[in-house]
Amino acid sequence: MEIIELSGYTEDEKVQIAKRHLVAKAMSNNGIKSSEIDFKDSAILDIIRYYTREAGVRGLSRTISTICRKVVKEVVLKKRKSRAIINAKSLSKYLGVKKFRYGLAEEHNQVGEVTGLAWTSVGGDLLTIEATTYKGKGKLNYTGQLGDVMKESIQAAMSVVRTRAKELDIADDFQEKLDIHIHVPDGSTPKDGPSAGAAMCTALVSVLTGRKVKADVAMTGEITLRGEITPIGGLKEKMLAALRGGIKTVIIPDDNERELSEVPDKIKGKLNVIKVKWIDEVLDIALEK
Repeated sequence: MEIIELSGYTEDEKVQIAKRHLVAKAMSNNGIKSSEIDFKDSAILDIIRYYTREAGVRGLSRTISTICRKVVKEVVLKKRKSRAIINAKSLSKYLGVKKFRYGLAEEHNQVGEVTGLAWTSVGGDLLTIEATTYKGKGKLNYTGQLGDVMKESIQAAMSVVRTRAKELDIADDFQEKLDIHIHVPDGSTPKDGPSAGAAMCTALVSVLTGRKVKADVAMTGEITLRGEITPIGGLKEKMLAALRGGIKTVIIPDDNERELSEVPDKIKGKLNVIKVKWIDEVLDIALEK
């Protein structure tokens, strides 16, 4: 038996599905007329981003139906005499406080803080990676509920930094005088996978050299001990997350060029996508001079 993997819908696809099918279906099922309710695009987009988190559209359909039922109740109880305009501002009245949030790019360049790109079963997201150093004896700490594969990526990134210490103007004996701590925020969420290797290495180099990381740059890619950046999965979802989060430049592995053709032009056209083969290229792009 062959397993066929299907990627989830993008935000634009969900918006179009809702406009063409889900809204009309919900209105029909709940007995409400177009003269009584009007869903704006901004409301549908915010429902997708803040009130549902899924690969498909079942939750989106249920949420739209919930709004329709509440408007019907207002009409029946004669609490509403005019058409209900459902936009981004009025959503909280019908759905309450936002249930989810998505990652946003940092406003300022900072030392030791890198934006990675993560893939989940419900889409992509930005992954903040922080690194700091303090006096110690070379201990490497990592926190943020990291899985075994991600911990191995940190070890590999550290080995790359140590072998390139002279080229990067890092003291040869830094591992004997400093402890390093890597943290991935949102500690309640388990994180794993090898695709943050390049970001981990960039965070380490930044904190050890004092060079700031550009806030509008995000990256994805596994790293080898030779410093090669190897391909990853979920490229379309990751690039959508980058665009949504305000990222301007995305660094991806050179071997992911084939997957790049699957990314909608609407997303690629708004991002500066740079393909790299080695970690040296990543550092030149992501770090201030």
